[in-house]
Amino acid sequence: MKFFIDDLPVIFPYPRIYPEQYAYMCDIKRTLDVGGNCILEMPSGTGKTVSLLSLTVAYQMFYPEHRKIIYCSRTMSEIEKALIELQKLMDYRSGELGYVEDFRGLGLTSRKNLCLHPIASRERKGIVVDETCRRMTNGQLKQKIEREEASVEDLCSFHEKLYEKDPHNLIPPGVYSFDSLIKFCKKEGTCPYFTVRRMMPFCNIIIYSYHYLLDPKIGERVSKELSKDSIVIFDEAHNIDNVCIESLSLDVTDDILKRASKGANSLAKKIDEVKQHDSKRLQDEYESLVEGLRESGISQGEETFMANPVLSEDVLDEAVPGSIRRAEHFISFLKRFIEYLKTRMKVLHVVSETPSSFLQHLKHLTFIEKKPLRFCSERLSLLVRTLEVVEIEEFTALKDIATFATLVSTYESGFQLILEPYETENATVPNPILKFTCLDASIAMKPVFERFSSIIITSEIFLTDGCHQRF
Repeated sequence: MKFFIDDLPVIFPYPRIYPEQYAYMCDIKRTLDVGGNCILEMPSGTGKTVSLLSLTVAYQMFYPEHRKIIYCSRTMSEIEKALIELQKLMDYRSGELGYVEDFRGLGLTSRKNLCLHPIASRERKGIVVDETCRRMTNGQLKQKIEREEASVEDLCSFHEKLYEKDPHNLIPPGVYSFDSLIKFCKKEGTCPYFTVRRMMPFCNIIIYSYHYLLDPKIGERVSKELSKDSIVIFDEAHNIDNVCIESLSLDVTDDILKRASKGANSLAKKIDEVKQHDSKRLQDEYESLVEGLRESGISQGEETFMANPVLSEDVLDEAVPGSIRRAEHFISFLKRFIEYLKTRMKVLHVVSETPSSFLQHLKHLTFIEKKPLRFCSERLSLLVRTLEVVEIEEFTALKDIATFATLVSTYESGFQLILEPYETENATVPNPILKFTCLDASIAMKPVFERFSSIIITSEIFLTDGCHQRF
């Protein structure tokens, strides 16, 4: 059916519309007209998703600015469901209008779910798939091929095939579920993951997980190019505050500290090996760090082992502190920090403190300053890249420690450190855990509100009356 809300023609893919659906669409249009944000509830089973898509697509296609729609949901099944609903809507619009609109709708999920490469796709853990992919697609490998230190066959052929195509038209207009995207890319011999990543600026709507916007570690890589006038939708958002909090929270256990120590020792051995055979590589890294992280190439779009959880422009432009510039000094620094954490974990009762208190105690006992801690994530990422580490799983715990160091040295308020001697309430054997907990969901949400002009947060029900204040 076709109807009007003010001057906006809306095509709805069903013969009838509930009054609740119409009122819901009117509220969304009012929000988009004034360019503000809204929080909307709509009961389960009343066609919230189709109402949301029908109105926002109609708005995008009717008004000249054609703003991009960023549609965020919780799980892969919900994202796939939204893509299928969108596909039905666009087919129905084509039938009503008598022509097919120039429209692209794509969904993004992890490499693990989209990878076609016969080696990388066999891996069971997402982090291993990610790192295998990065090794086969980054600039370092191409430089080695130019120096005849590696073979062209080491590159991912699916990724390389994309360079042969028009970068603005890697996939024809249309709406693609994950199955249809993979089927198309198999036929073309191209990479589904990078097809979507590179086509994001040219899509009318992109559907993906909350984390691609809310988690700084992921959002900086994936969503950086999205235009500021995009319409952002958070669907199924009754737990969005938990997603915000979890994206900036971290648990450290005894096991993580043990594995981090092993990882640091392995990196130290790797540094010694590189020193003997290719010391220039480490010297070049040192010299670039004197100029700042931006000069080191760490922030120029190439994906690395880990992303900074709180990447900021001032950190990029600063010179890395002298105490952690040299690879061997940085590893010693990490080892000292890990040993300090091990001593702090020896508690018999619950301890709660602020990041400021933690940093003061750390400095008093170890003389570790706050500033080098802020650079730990970026410094470790660059070191792993410089050393061309292959067995990346060995260093995931060390990555967690570097992330913790960066977070605890960046945020002074809105966070709490809690040391618990027992992992569970009824446990009798000590198994200490350090929880770095974000207490304020707005810390992750604030950059999204500052960046985009229209944000719609919607769900079946928001359990807390004070939901509005949380953001």
